[in-house]
Amino acid sequence: MKELVADLIKLQEYDNRLNTLELQKGDLPTVIKQIDSDLHQKKSRSTELEEQTQKLHKDRKIFEKEIEASKQQLKKYEEQLYHVQNNKEYDALTLEIDTKKMEIESLENKIIQSMEEEERVKSEIEQLGSEVGNLDEQLSTNRDELSEINDYTEAEESRLKRMRDELAAKIDTRYLRMYERIRKAKAGLAVAPVKRNSCSGCFSALPPQRIVEIRKANRLYNCEHCGRILVWDETE
Repeated sequence: MKELVADLIKLQEYDNRLNTLELQKGDLPTVIKQIDSDLHQKKSRSTELEEQTQKLHKDRKIFEKEIEASKQQLKKYEEQLYHVQNNKEYDALTLEIDTKKMEIESLENKIIQSMEEEERVKSEIEQLGSEVGNLDEQLSTNRDELSEINDYTEAEESRLKRMRDELAAKIDTRYLRMYERIRKAKAGLAVAPVKRNSCSGCFSALPPQRIVEIRKANRLYNCEHCGRILVWDETE
């Protein structure tokens, strides 16, 4: 049992050191992931807007052709006014002329609206381009910084993981599962040394008899308050 306690203490030590290495990266991995996501969204939005400008331009060409056709028809109607035979024909032609003029005016308004919308879209595309450029620069800087940290810690991290895996393979599955369960629930700290007659995990005071039993290490003891595995701190 004493060997098991020693192994669990060592396992916790490896995990603490691995956690320290991970903390050296700070929030860079999260920041990089967020920037990457923002970049993807802005680039997708920019692509959508580019397609929108193409459609606006295409629609405008259609409107221009329709205006030209309407103007040709209007010209014919106006020429026919000189050849009407009666008021009925005159009124009918006048109605057609007014209708065509309204059609032309409506199409011209659509062209103006299309041009205004295209200007707005192009302005947004330009703004997005600036934002994408800034994000690209941030992403590159953060990736370089993370790469430097990884280069520095990679060898040590690999060595610690290898030793941890070798040690974990020696520990009885029941106790290893218990250790992992507690570690996951208690922010990475499953093994808590007794310090100043208290659990160093939650600082709850321990009865003197329990401290004696923990020091003997004839069995595992869990803190009654936080559930962590209690071990004796030889520096006490």
